Amino acid sequence: MTMTMQGGIAKRETLTVMIGVYKQAAQDIEAAYDLLERAQGRLRSAFMDTPGYSFSTNDRNMYDRVGKKASDAILKNIKKDAWRHIVERLELRRLLSIKRRDELDRQLEDVEKLPELTEENILSMFQQSAENVDIYLEEAVEEVFDYLRPPGSQYKTNTEYELQKRVILSYAVEKAWNRGKFRVNYHREKYLTALDNVFSMIDGQGPVKTYNGALYDAITDSPDGKGETPYFRFKCYLNGNLHLEFKRSDLVAKLNAVAGGNRLKTGEEGKRK
Repeated sequence: MTMTMQGGIAKRETLTVMIGVYKQAAQDIEAAYDLLERAQGRLRSAFMDTPGYSFSTNDRNMYDRVGKKASDAILKNIKKDAWRHIVERLELRRLLSIKRRDELDRQLEDVEKLPELTEENILSMFQQSAENVDIYLEEAVEEVFDYLRPPGSQYKTNTEYELQKRVILSYAVEKAWNRGKFRVNYHREKYLTALDNVFSMIDGQGPVKTYNGALYDAITDSPDGKGETPYFRFKCYLNGNLHLEFKRSDLVAKLNAVAGGNRLKTGEEGKRK
């Protein structure tokens, strides 16, 4: 199954501008805090013989150095924000399985390990993702398949080895009493977005076009918990169940070919042995 990265890729000239603005802003921040520190030093030098006044220019902690310590903290935050924005612009998260997406989010939180924000580093990340896009998609397909066919499910519509026309997903939705509509259960949001994303990708349409995907959006917008998208028909129930019908049997066949059937049966037989 071959896929290519499509749409939403930040143009190279746009990246160059963004990086330039980021570097200039970092320099301005350092210069600004250096000025604050020098102002604080002059004030304390002139007035510190009077007890009870700190003349701190850093409200967070009156006794910390305002300059390098404060500017470093802010620079780390804007570096993390910049990398997060770049990742979204490249649509990298939408290409990944839920597991890899969670790993990426943890990496983006660890600012000490983030590389410098340079055009070379950004393009290197993009190139690595482009080279592995088929692997990422296959992982996402298997992950979504496993979500759609929970082993030991009590529902007859759910099959363990191959998807059929319909499936019932437990605890996927809940009634939002404050507005009278259904909404997606917070703990299931990423699974429904991944489901939408996988169908869109194997259909050759690239990642989903909205942040949460058409299925999530349709559920939250539906006045009665019923509706459809290009890939699904759905109905929400008060017990939290989401009944899904697949509209594209060809895409279901692709999921079964990659993640179901003999691959699972062989695995189960190996476990029993």
